Parts: sequence; C-alpha cells; structure tokens
Amino acid sequence: MIQSMTGYGERTAREKGLAVTASVRSLNSRFLEISSRMPELFYGVEQTVAEMIKKRISRGKVQVTISVDADTKTDMYEVFLDEPLLEKYLSAFSKSKGISGEISAADITSLPDVLALKPKEGLFDRVSRLITESVNAALEATIDMRIAEGRVIEIDLRRRLDDIEKKVKELSNLTELSRKGYLERLRERMAEICEAGVTEERLAQEAAILASKSDPTEEMTRLASHLSQFRETLDSSEPVGSKLRFILQECNRETDTIGAKGDTARVSELVISIKEQLERIREQIQNVE
Repeated sequence: MIQSMTGYGERTAREKGLAVTASVRSLNSRFLEISSRMPELFYGVEQTVAEMIKKRISRGKVQVTISVDADTKTDMYEVFLDEPLLEKYLSAFSKSKGISGEISAADITSLPDVLALKPKEGLFDRVSRLITESVNAALEATIDMRIAEGRVIEIDLRRRLDDIEKKVKELSNLTELSRKGYLERLRERMAEICEAGVTEERLAQEAAILASKSDPTEEMTRLASHLSQFRETLDSSEPVGSKLRFILQECNRETDTIGAKGDTARVSELVISIKEQLERIREQIQNVE
C-alpha cells in the first residue's frame, strides 16, 4: 500500500473555555521538511509537534498551523499590576512641581507597563495538552487523505504496468518472428567473412557480436523482471517512493536498448508507447512517499 505525499487535516481540541485548532498540510518534497506556526507563548511545544510528525511521515513538506482561542480573555490571562513601578511613577509625580491633584484609576491605566495581561498559572500545560491532542487528530486525518490518494495512484500505476507488459509480450513475439531475418543477415555476414579466409575462432566472435547487436531477448527478460519487482514494491507497507524511482530508471534503460536493437517500425512504435507510459509513471511516483 503506497501513500501520496499530499494531504490535509484540521481538528480542534477543547477544554474549559479554551479551543486549540491544528491544521496539518503535507506537500511533495524529496525529503522530510517540517515547519510550524503557533502563538509565541507556546513555542516550547514545537519540538514535540515535530517529533509527532516524524513518527508518522517520512517524506514530504509538512506545514503545521496552530491557533489558540478562548471564550474570554480571563480564561487565559489575569491582570498584573506592577506595584513597584507604580510607586516610582507616583513618587516622580509628587516631586514634580508641574503636576498637582489626585491620580485617578484612568490615569494609572494609561501609564506604560503598569498594567499587563499575564498568562494564568498552568495555562502552558493546559494548552500544550490541547495542542498535542489537536495535532494528533489533524495528522491522522492528513494520513487518511494521503492513503486515499495513494490508492488512486496505485490503481493508475497498475493499469499502466498492465499495458507495458502487454507491449513487452508483443515485442517478444516480434523478436521470435524477426529471428529469421537475423539468421539471414548472419548467413550473409558469415559468407563475407568466409570469402576473406578467416579462422573458425573469428567466425564465432563475429557471430556473437552480431547476435548481441540484434537480439533484445535479454533486455526484455530484464525489463519483465523490473516490472514484476515494481509490482511487488507497490505491496510494501514501507515508504517506497525512492525504490520505485530506481526501478523505473532501470526499466527506461532496458527499453532504450530494446529500441536501439529494433529493426522494424512496429518495434519502434511499441518502444515509444512503453516510454510514454514510463514517463506517466515517473510523474505519478514523484508524489509517492
């Protein structure tokens, strides 16, 4: 079972006036790249989030976005009065000849840094738990989407493999039919060599060279083996994108050689068609984990 590298999931975790929403988006990438966005107050959870992702995803660009909301400000913060700083302000006012009268509450709230919102005790731990819960659920949804898209890709890949295997079988049949032409060329070449008065050893060498240049049987056998290995790899439960790309390179190599040895228009047509299917497969597995 293969997985696509593209997916998306979003989930929200709630607890006593707090709500944490996590979205996880994964995109195509050669390596595992993790980035996250969250309120600065909770940056300490970033490493935990990254480790959660590494356990479930091995390749792809993964973007995590976390938002923290509360029913009211008091669910997250408490008002903090910096009394020592206020005393300094009041002392400065009393010493100033240009300021007189009483200092009101409105005056105090306008003084820089005297009043501030401070995270409530235990807030970080509460939100951290909600972040873990929401990210885990969003990650699960993302992987479900990756698996679903992977199934679609796998169906397409197997269909293309079926088509290639049919064409390889036809190439094999054509090779059998073309052996007569090959033997005729061999007889002509041998007649030329015999007229030149060469040794039996040279005759054997020339026959071997001509055979290697004309008969693509070995390449077709290897191509069929690579296609079979490709199918088996699709059944693996491990990430297989890199392995599939390597097998595909070998398929292209063998197909190129078959084309170079082809001596009929039909062989060329089949080789071109196989190359087109291999290219479509290459495009698909770029998005396979």
